[in-house]
This record gives sequence, C-alpha cells and structure tokens, in this order.
Amino acid sequence: MRPLLLAALLVLPSAARADPTTATLSPFLDAVAACAGRLDLTLAVIGVEPGQTALSREQAEEVRLAVESRLQTTGRVRLAPAADVVRIKGMREGTTGLSAAEAEAQIRAAFSGDASVFLVEPRRAGETAALRLQAITRHAACKVTSEPLILPIRVGADVADIDAVMESAVKTFAGAAPNAGTVEVCPFVAEGGHSTCAGALTDRLVIALDAEARAPNRILKGARLDVRRTPPGTACAGALTARGRFLTDQNRQSFMELEFQRDGAVLAPTGRRRIGIEGLGCDPTPRTFLDHLAATARTDAGRLTVAATATPFSAGQRLEMRIEARARQNLYCWVVAPDETAFVALPVRDNAASAAALKPGEAKRYPRGYGLDEIVAGEPFENLFACFGVEGGLPPELAARWLAAAPGADGEAKLLQPPDVLDLLDKIRATPGVTEATARIVVR
Repeated sequence: MRPLLLAALLVLPSAARADPTTATLSPFLDAVAACAGRLDLTLAVIGVEPGQTALSREQAEEVRLAVESRLQTTGRVRLAPAADVVRIKGMREGTTGLSAAEAEAQIRAAFSGDASVFLVEPRRAGETAALRLQAITRHAACKVTSEPLILPIRVGADVADIDAVMESAVKTFAGAAPNAGTVEVCPFVAEGGHSTCAGALTDRLVIALDAEARAPNRILKGARLDVRRTPPGTACAGALTARGRFLTDQNRQSFMELEFQRDGAVLAPTGRRRIGIEGLGCDPTPRTFLDHLAATARTDAGRLTVAATATPFSAGQRLEMRIEARARQNLYCWVVAPDETAFVALPVRDNAASAAALKPGEAKRYPRGYGLDEIVAGEPFENLFACFGVEGGLPPELAARWLAAAPGADGEAKLLQPPDVLDLLDKIRATPGVTEATARIVVR
C-alpha cells in the first residue's frame, strides 16, 4: 500500500444518523435474557406469521434479515444456524392445528438455543413495515413481545423486477443442483469501482435464496439449503457459489449479471439484464474506495467535523488535522488507504488525553493536541482521515477490538487488512448514535 505516514510514524506519543431501532431492542433482550436465565443469547429469527398478507414474500424475508442484522449489532446475540431456522419454521407451520400451548411446546423441543423469535402483527405503510418481535423461550414457559419496530423496506416496480430476476435465477439453480446443501453468496462487484447498488443487489439475492431455503417443498423433503454470505473483502470460495456484477453504461443505464458456479462450472447464468434501480435506495455511481467511503459516511456537521490544515501538504510541511466537536462524544479515528487497508490513529493505548471525550465546542489538532509527536510530510500520497464520534464510546467488544489495533507506547499501530476494515466499518456504522467525519490527507 502507499505509505500511511500519518499513522505509520505514530509509535508514541451528511447525512443519516444510525437507525434507532437497534437501541429499542434492549428492553426486549433484557426480558428474553431474564426468561432464559442467561445474558448470552442464541436466537432463531423465524419470520412472519403464516398466512399474513401485509408483506410480500420478498419483503417478509427482507424484514427478517433486517431484524437479524439489528440483533447482531447489539453484541448480545448469537444467531442460530439456518438449518435450525428452517426446522422451526416448518414445525410452526405444521402445528397450526394444535393449541397455542401444544404448538409452543413442540417449537421449544425443536431448537436447542435459548429462544425462537417470531415477527408478529406486521403492517406496511409505504416504504416501512411495523411489527413486533415475539420470543418463545426453550427452558421456561415464557413468551416476550417487543414494542413495535419500524423497519424500512424496498418497494416499487423496479425492485419487483429485480426480485423476479433473482427468483428465476434461484429456481434455475435449484433445478440444476437439487442436492445442494450450501451456497456461498459472493458480494456483487461494481464494475469500475464501488457502488452501494452492488450491496443492495447482494441483499436481494440473499433474500431470494433465503426464501428458497425456507420453501415448504424443501422442508417437507428435508432438502436443507444453507445460505452463507461472504463478508466483503474476503475470498469467496466453496463448492457452490453465487457471483454477480453491477454495471452502468455511458447513458447511465444500469445492468446486472448473476451466475451460480459449481466447482468452477457455470450454472444458471442470467446474462446481462437491464434493471431499474429506483426503490433500491442506492447510488449507481462507481467510485474509488476512498470516495465511496466518504460518500457513504454518516456525517453530521452539527456534531463533528474534521479538516486538514492544508490541501495539499508539501514535502517537509507539518501534517495536522483539525477536529471539532459540537456535542460530547468519544472519538475513534483511523487513516484509510486506497487499497482498503488502514491504521488506527485515535485513541492511543495508555494515552489518557487521546481517550478523553471531546466536549461541545471543543477543537483539537491531531497529533500535537493529543500530546503526540509531530508528523512531517514526505513522499507524495493520498489517504483519508476518518473519525467516528460516539457519546459514551463504542460497545465494549467493539472498543476492545479497535484498541487492539491502536498504536501505543509498546509499538506501532497494526495494519488492518481489507476484511477487518470493512467489517469494522459495518459494525461501527450500525452503532446507535454514531457520527462520522472525513477529510483527505494529500501530499504533493
């Protein structure tokens, strides 16, 4: 990678806010934990009630996956394997003729985890769905129902057309590989750079595959299909994989390609299909990684800003970044390179000044304002200085992971590889109340 001077030399001394739904899950999880008699929970998110008409099949799966994501973000939940989820779904739909008590008893017996979570009372209003989570615990005659949750859903003719393409490809794949037990979903690749539409299309493919995995015919035949989503930045491998591409042309028309592969042989290719993206909530523009990172940042200039003291810096000039807070928050800053690697810059281990929360109206210069040695520009490079501001700090496990890569008196910052960078980015952005601010570091 190009030199990350701002962090490598450190041996010592607009936008959207995070979805508040995640924070509202705490009382629900507290009640489930009390019922289960343990804090570390293993949950199976089953889905909506059989026969409901408020949501389409794709929307129901989209909502279920969104609930799983939000539960994982709390850091308090492990999710059951897909096979458990399918088994419990089949059990629930097979107990509709039993009394509620008998059905719940059978469901508890079908799952060795702590609770099965059903999505009940779904209602749709425009581009949102409202529902409640209802947990049935295994080891206690206990049922917990959450307050209503409001989740975004993708709607519109373009989304329906994309779902139809995905569903057709999945059915063709299922016919070509009827005994498939596992499929690895590789993230869609955006031609020419990074685009949020690639992630949105990956989401739609996972929804289609998840619906196939939970289809009644599969459940009745015992033909389980485990859908595994490969994290961004990691090698996508497996006997059966799904691979897609997102493309745009000079007329700003959008296209997608999808194919399944078995041991390198292509199954069920869609070919290049023109698609509309209205309703997907994505930006089709292909960008470099640093541009993509800055464009998708959850910025709020009313809470946090960062800026380079010079643009560009010249060789021999002192490198400094100005950080200004307009709300009390703890800072977590890193320097990200074009090749998707990064160094943690703040806080510094065993440096109390770098770990202290910024107060409203407080401004600091990095690095000297934190008692760190000055950094002098050398050879040309361009990186991104990015900060996350969180009132009260990151969740403990996430904060520990961040600090483990931070510089300290005993050594330099650890070079974070792309899988770690992308995973940390996703998890921190999902933290309730997080604010981001970014600025380019350019040396010419």
